[in-house]
Amino acid sequence: MLKQARFFHRLGDFPIFSVAAILWLVAGLWLVSIDHQAMADDPPGFVFKGANQNMNIKVEGKLAGFKQGMLLVTRDDGVEVSVKPPQDDLGFDFQAPIDSSFLQRGMMVRFNGNFNQAGIPTDPIEGLTVFLPVNEKIAKKKTDEFMPGVYPGEKKSNLPEGVLNYKVVGKLMGWDATGLVAVQAGRRPLRVQLAEKATMDLCLNQLNLAKQGDSVTITGTYRLPDDTKVVAKTISVTTDRVQTGAATSTPANSRAKRRKRGSVDDNVGDQ
Repeated sequence: MLKQARFFHRLGDFPIFSVAAILWLVAGLWLVSIDHQAMADDPPGFVFKGANQNMNIKVEGKLAGFKQGMLLVTRDDGVEVSVKPPQDDLGFDFQAPIDSSFLQRGMMVRFNGNFNQAGIPTDPIEGLTVFLPVNEKIAKKKTDEFMPGVYPGEKKSNLPEGVLNYKVVGKLMGWDATGLVAVQAGRRPLRVQLAEKATMDLCLNQLNLAKQGDSVTITGTYRLPDDTKVVAKTISVTTDRVQTGAATSTPANSRAKRRKRGSVDDNVGDQ
């Protein structure tokens, strides 16, 4: 009790202003600690939390060009964005309409159609897509897009009993002026009739045919706060330019194509 009394007696003698000074010093150190933590969280020059974080983004605009391995895209708001391309070929998608002059025997095609249990198409085909083959490693990632064969298609409730929708992937063997198309889908030969207003398009996993002004849609990421530098996960380019075979034709190979076309027509007729 005597020691406690002496302690409180000494505390009573301690100047009040000294206690205030100590409290001010402790508060100052605490504020400095908080300020340092804030600087660690947000790099200098940024006044908001979260800078330098990767954010998802979708960009729509027009292709402005290519520069040093980057795509330049003008967004719909007029701002130019530089885009680092995807590392995977499946990240690229170029689509354009084609006419029949573009078709060549041996091209890879895919389409959806309704077939009965005997494998006979019950309706005309509404659309045909031509695509370029990809390497086997990539093809295995999307078998029903690239590997020849017949796969389950869309689930439709309005089909007659015994009729199902299938996706067909195969090699174009022939076609004629009436829209009859022959396809070798793996080991299965098929003949289908194109609808009167069927669409035909080209789908590539590359941008070799892309041109300035084509429509572009990009999904990817950017680092806050600069959304004009994007790392793309997917790049989709579409154009309304109809692709034809006329641009690459010469008198010599045109004759060869006519001979080949004749054999193709015979091929269709024999099946």
